[in-house]
Amino acid sequence: MRLNLIELLYGGAGRNFTPKNGSTARLEQTFSIFHPCFWEQGRSKAPLKTPLNTAGEYPIYMRQLQRRHILLFRILRDHCLFLTRRQSQRVLTLPTNSMNKELKWLVSEKYLARRYRADTFGHFQTPVYYLGTLGWHSVGNLVDDYKEYRLQILRRAERQVDHTLAIYDVFLKIIMESTVKRIIGGEDKLWQEAIEFGNVPDGWIQFNANGAFIEVDQGSERPIVLKRKFDKYIKFKDSGAYSNLFPEQAFKVLVFMTTEERIESMQQVTASDDIWFCTMGEFLKEPLDHAHWFALRGFYALPSIGKKEVSELR
Repeated sequence: MRLNLIELLYGGAGRNFTPKNGSTARLEQTFSIFHPCFWEQGRSKAPLKTPLNTAGEYPIYMRQLQRRHILLFRILRDHCLFLTRRQSQRVLTLPTNSMNKELKWLVSEKYLARRYRADTFGHFQTPVYYLGTLGWHSVGNLVDDYKEYRLQILRRAERQVDHTLAIYDVFLKIIMESTVKRIIGGEDKLWQEAIEFGNVPDGWIQFNANGAFIEVDQGSERPIVLKRKFDKYIKFKDSGAYSNLFPEQAFKVLVFMTTEERIESMQQVTASDDIWFCTMGEFLKEPLDHAHWFALRGFYALPSIGKKEVSELR
């Protein structure tokens, strides 16, 4: 075998080539200068690469989807139209440097797509991420429905984005730290059909045997406006309409406010112990079962919060 290779290298196939004594060893020695590992290792292997990836640009584990990717896609399909990089990082649980590469890979492979927000001082060229064509299809959606889904995101008014993202902060915290059975967003048709309610909440979440309305305040509504909203919640409960709509579910309204001072101002207009207040910063920082909810009769913690395994999310 070695002799044949030497013939090809120095003489070519079909030519008469008879090395003299000792010449074979000299040729092998000369050949090893150019390929020192040729005899032991065989031909070197080129690194694998996908059509959209430059070899070595992304870690190997990122070249196929993992469970955490599917979880992110399901959250975007079922509960959140779009998420920021920081919010996506809560789901993928990666350090910042790895997260940036991961998002770049997911976008390049069309699992995710980006919408850049309108340029302002607060978020100059800041993207939000939503399902790309491949991500949309990978979680069971019809390809023909993607165009309508994408237009819904692109047409979302910029003035609504901050409030929407704040609601998604709440959803993600509860999804990642408890066993969520059901989430009904504020845009669900259910709230228009519940004529006797009169409110359009930011969401309703069922976890274990507990149900809670979500209200995210960004400091723009006057206390008197919030009072009317809270009065409608209590009327909805006392009339029995809530128990008809959500049988055997406890009633609670979780209100997320900007500052403790604003919570203190709400003490003057709240007359029910079923309306709980917390600052958004405190809620996101502390464990989900932390006793930081202020209500009419004191401080409370969310009851019966079960630690969730990510694989249980359906």
